[in-house]
Amino acid sequence: MKKEVLILHSGKILKKKDLDKFLNKLSKYGEIYAPVKTDTVRFQKVKSAKEICFDEHAWFPPKRFLFPQKHILFEYDKNGIKKRVGDVEPIVLFGLRNCDLNAFLINDKLFLNEKHPDPQYKKRRENILLIGLYCFEEMDKYCFCSSMELKDYYDIMLYDRGKYFHVKAGSEKGKRFLVGLKDDNFNPQPTRCSTKLNNKDIRKFFTDKRWEEGADDCTSCGQCTNLCPTCLCFDIEEETELDGSGKRVAQWDSCMYKDFTKVAGNHVFREKRIDRFKHRIYHKLQYFKDAFGMYMCTGCGRCIRGCPAKIDWIKIVNSMKK
Repeated sequence: MKKEVLILHSGKILKKKDLDKFLNKLSKYGEIYAPVKTDTVRFQKVKSAKEICFDEHAWFPPKRFLFPQKHILFEYDKNGIKKRVGDVEPIVLFGLRNCDLNAFLINDKLFLNEKHPDPQYKKRRENILLIGLYCFEEMDKYCFCSSMELKDYYDIMLYDRGKYFHVKAGSEKGKRFLVGLKDDNFNPQPTRCSTKLNNKDIRKFFTDKRWEEGADDCTSCGQCTNLCPTCLCFDIEEETELDGSGKRVAQWDSCMYKDFTKVAGNHVFREKRIDRFKHRIYHKLQYFKDAFGMYMCTGCGRCIRGCPAKIDWIKIVNSMKK
């Protein structure tokens, strides 16, 4: 599915006191999910603006709305397949940062391939309205999105201007929700991040000994891939009953697990932890770039922020340039 993006040099004014009215308008599309602060910040259903956390990064990415951690691909019984793709209710994802919006772009490239689109992903994706919240500066020290050549990819983007939001539409679907708002002109500056990934071309560093710095501290827990907005590797399992019925289930998997590359005969292609550690970074910076012309990493920093050992692979890769 190709997403149409409108290049608009002007936007609209949304007064902050009218944000609840705007949310009520969005709710006509579907239930609204936005960052909410509880034990941590996560996307949850909201009814009003006062529930939304505007100044912290969501700990968990919104990828579960596209590709749930565990979901049924289809069900079957002795007569054949009973159910393939179920109904999907439209939803609004509000307050997405540019890193998470670009994760939608990357995942769309993978799962909406013109020849072999994933039917469940496609159905969910078509029923999601993407509302962005622009970052003028980094959310914390782990952010490095300004290094990753991010694109404009949203239905609506909100820019905080103090007493009001400058609002831009990025699609025809989003443009419909801005009808009636007054015009506004504003040219935002690029997001500023103090943390920078200075060297993204790591092709020649594959045998560098400095990879061991990160691999030695890695526990292969998979937290980095669970929190990554573009990591959607999955495993397939059969859940069967004695009467011949059952269901085929997809659930998240991780390239950081030792058995991820295990094949018949118990051979493991990436048995060493350093090989798994390097593979994840090379996939984000090199392999995907070679195949699709863009980085798979969006610079959200969740892999470092959520790592129990706080392995700073940005620092490791930057050191290889010297």
